[in-house]
Amino acid sequence: MKGAAGIKSILIVVILILVGVLGVLGVNTAKTYMSGASADTEPKSVVAKSAEDGKTATINWVSDKATVGIVEYGTTPASLLLRAPESDQTVSHAVVLSPLKANTNYYFRIRVGEEVFDNSGIPYSFKTKVGGGEGATPTKIVEVIPTVKAGGCQKGVDSNGDGTINSKDYIDCLRKTPAVPTTVSKCKSGVDYNGDKIVNSLDLVKCLQNQ
Repeated sequence: MKGAAGIKSILIVVILILVGVLGVLGVNTAKTYMSGASADTEPKSVVAKSAEDGKTATINWVSDKATVGIVEYGTTPASLLLRAPESDQTVSHAVVLSPLKANTNYYFRIRVGEEVFDNSGIPYSFKTKVGGGEGATPTKIVEVIPTVKAGGCQKGVDSNGDGTINSKDYIDCLRKTPAVPTTVSKCKSGVDYNGDKIVNSLDLVKCLQNQ
């Protein structure tokens, strides 16, 4: 009788242990199910691509199971305060982050339910492109030449209509201006009027100005 009672006690203890183990496993399974955390929901092939203007970026990843993810991001690993959620369940994910600052480092992680995924314990990261800052086409600087009037002619004006503004425009205008016919007739081409030892159209301009 004592032997039977001992065996019965052992069986009761074993059953209680089994019930406790199964209970713990059941709770953990329920927690996993409620949080949506499983190998099927884990983000894979995570890629961040910055737009050319540096103001937006797209985070892409895939998952074995259709889920709704949230990208949490910021400019430092410790301050991922900005959130960009998906609107529908999918296995091919693409989340656009906007607005962003050009030429700036950003850090992010992906949240699915209560589970957070990152790059082995540290946030993923990317850098936005330079955009319209460095490397952009420089603004063309145009030198403004003061207008000088002589006999009704102005410098900096395409007087001869050839599409190019140069000293020839001024000369042609002076030659065509009735008010200075004698002045033009006294100046000859091929003479170094300005004394720079170079004979060109500037010599004729110098001569005309001195008349």
